Amino acid sequence: MDTGTHRMVDVGCGPGWLSRLAASLQYRYLGVDPAARRSKLLSGGRIEPLDADAVQQELQPTDILVLNGVAHHLDDETLQGLLNAARRCTALLICDHRTEQANHALNRLLQRYDRGKYIRPLTFFSHLQGYSTMHLDPFEIKWLGLPVWSYFTGLYRPDRSES
Repeated sequence: MDTGTHRMVDVGCGPGWLSRLAASLQYRYLGVDPAARRSKLLSGGRIEPLDADAVQQELQPTDILVLNGVAHHLDDETLQGLLNAARRCTALLICDHRTEQANHALNRLLQRYDRGKYIRPLTFFSHLQGYSTMHLDPFEIKWLGLPVWSYFTGLYRPDRSES
């Protein structure tokens, strides 16, 4: 695989920390964040002040779409729009926290004070329509031995047979 042709599209990128990972993989990088005040050039890429709707028009077949800690900020319609658009991409990577009945009380408290209003259970991400799940790993982020965040990583490949 010619990695130089791939681009990591990082939705909700903040300062663009994943641009370093993209550069180490020899991927181009496009960070998008509606909170960005202006476009910013980075080594190997750029950050653009785009929202989730605008990024859907930017996606290309060689892109890897990354939703790192952002899915819980997206309402169902916006998330579904991104998932539909990402079926044109090479892969989809989602890392986010999840809500489960068994979550520790501290976890539930932190989630309540997080600005994201759309925390979903792991079952939502266990089978995304139109994708093959390549990897799904639920885990706990702990502090002083207490599970403070119920998190997961999911790597998905668009199912071309459903296209």
